[in-house]
Amino acid sequence: MNNNTINTLSGAVMLPVFNWLHSGMSIRELRQAYRSLCQLRDETRTGEAISVINFLICAARIEIPDVYAEVMASPKLQAIFLNEFLADFEDILSEYDE
Repeated sequence: MNNNTINTLSGAVMLPVFNWLHSGMSIRELRQAYRSLCQLRDETRTGEAISVINFLICAARIEIPDVYAEVMASPKLQAIFLNEFLADFEDILSEYDE
């Protein structure tokens, strides 16, 4: 599996998760959620960050592409996915002024 596939997967889930969260949270609160996920990543707590993302995907009732299961089966791919997810999250947040 290549990084383009993981990047596409991240984009497919991040925007719907963001929209779902933004329907009930302010941008300020979303920035805090982003920082919390970054902190988990920075502390090499990838599994915990992925668990939070999985919860968000399920809560937002997003249809998950088939490749998601393959990514979740590999700690290495999970780490790449987490980085892509956070990059997408940051890109979306950068479109909003504080």
